[in-house]
Order: sequence, then structure tokens, then C-alpha cells
Amino acid sequence: MIETAVRGLTQNGVAGAAVLLALVLIILIILRVIRGKRRRYPYQALPSLFSAAELRFLRTLEKAVDKRVRIYAKVRIADVVRVSPKVDRSRFFRAFNAIACKHLDYVLCEADSCAILAAIELDDRSHDRPDRRKRDAFVDAVMQAAGIPLLHIPVRARYDVRELKATLQKVLATA
Repeated sequence: MIETAVRGLTQNGVAGAAVLLALVLIILIILRVIRGKRRRYPYQALPSLFSAAELRFLRTLEKAVDKRVRIYAKVRIADVVRVSPKVDRSRFFRAFNAIACKHLDYVLCEADSCAILAAIELDDRSHDRPDRRKRDAFVDAVMQAAGIPLLHIPVRARYDVRELKATLQKVLATA
């Protein structure tokens, strides 16, 4: 009889422990779901990919190039040029890090092959600051080393399509 009672308690204890463990797991899962719903990422969509000045220039640029040229905007320099594989490892990483987070405003490519023809930087007043002049000089040197023409176009209220087309034809003729 004592043996039967002990067996019953052991079986009930194991069943009870299993039920308790299941409840604890369910509560942990619920808490994780609730916490996940509360966690908000601090990001918001921008109203547009381009500023008003960038969009104004893009519309003119689209009219100035022919169908054999594609325009890409806000392209990482590291997606346009690469660090020579001949440099040593530490120099490679320094050189890559210097271009990894910098962008070009516009990149012009052949429509069929996407071969890079030229890049354009749209220069507003911020490019007069010493830090921006230093950045621009670096980007100019990188692009020159890679053999990619880089145009600096000052921001304007309006652009002349014919003038821009003539400038591009000169640059693209040498590319």
C-alpha cells in the first residue's frame, strides 16, 4: 500500500512538473513576443530618395543623355572602384575603409554592359567647407587613379539641357 502511494505521488509529481515546465515555457514565449512587439527600430522612411536640388538636376540629366546611357544615383564609391589586389593586407583595408561609406551623386554607365563611363558630383554650398573640400579632393584622386572621369556640377535653380549635354559629350567622348 505504501508502495502504491509512493508510485502515485511520483507519477503525479512527474506529470505536475511537466505541466509546470510547459506553463513556464509558454509564459517565456509570450513575454518574448510581447517584448518583440514593444521593440521599435528607430527608423523612418525619407519622403524622397532625392533632395529637391538632386531631383531637379536628375530630370535635366535624364534629358541630356541618350538611351545608350543609364544613370544611377547615390552609388557607393566602393561599388565603382576597387582597391588593387596587389597591395598588402593592412593597406588594402585602410584603402577600402576610406571609400566604403562615401557615395557619388550620379554614375553614368553604358546601357547594355553597365560599363562605367563617368561620375557626377552635384556641388552645393556645403562643398565650400574645409572638410568637404578635403573629401572632394580625396574622391577626385580616387576617381582619377581609377581612370573614371568625375564632373563637379554646381547646384543651380535651373539647368540648361543643351549646356549639360555638351559637357557630357566632351567627357563621354574621352571615356
